Amino acid sequence: MHTSEANFYTAVAIAAIVLGVIIIYFIISMIKHQRRNVDLYKQKIKAEIALLENERKRIATDLHDELGPLLSAVRIQINHLESDIDHDKKIVGFATKHIDDILTKTREISYNLLPNTLVRQGLVKALQELVGKLRDIHKLDIIFRTSGDVKLNKESEVNIYRMLQEIIHNTIKHANASQLLIEMKRQDNKVLLMSADNGNGFDYEQQVKNNNGLGLISLQSRAEVLNSTFNFISEPGKGTQYFFEIPVN
Repeated sequence: MHTSEANFYTAVAIAAIVLGVIIIYFIISMIKHQRRNVDLYKQKIKAEIALLENERKRIATDLHDELGPLLSAVRIQINHLESDIDHDKKIVGFATKHIDDILTKTREISYNLLPNTLVRQGLVKALQELVGKLRDIHKLDIIFRTSGDVKLNKESEVNIYRMLQEIIHNTIKHANASQLLIEMKRQDNKVLLMSADNGNGFDYEQQVKNNNGLGLISLQSRAEVLNSTFNFISEPGKGTQYFFEIPVN
């Protein structure tokens, strides 16, 4: 091989190596940039969820500590009114009943915003209580099964509770289902969460087209904060199933 040919091939090899290094550097930079964007997105979603939960906590506290006692005091004052006139007695009875209804509704709203059981006794107890309450109100037969140690940190428990709240709410409101099965279990270093109903099902693209996919977006956002995988299967007339794999650590 002549010297000129050797120099040429050497230059080509060097150029190929330099080009390869540039391409590798570019790919690594793109991956780092993508990871940084994903991290920033997760931080943004996490901050929004934290803000939402703090606002819920504040409103629940105001309802429980301020509005509730105030309504109870008004009820007591009304019941102390004395009158022998039947019309006045009816008015007092009418007012008392409505105050009782308002107190009941206030407690329900406060509970939905921040269940005390979730804070004090953890996720499983809070879900059992939620399912029990909803069984008394709605015709939907909700079956909740759990196995293994599914204890998580408080932030994760709140997010899982909200996800199941969203699923149950959507099933009651939209699915026209008679039964909803929820299963949650610990498997190695993951918590596996599954729900399945026998309702109408839905077409995802149609839901998004009609701007009815906010529930799914909420589930996706909370799943991302938990670093969880999230999948669902749904077809019109065949019900809906949701699947989550949530890392424990």
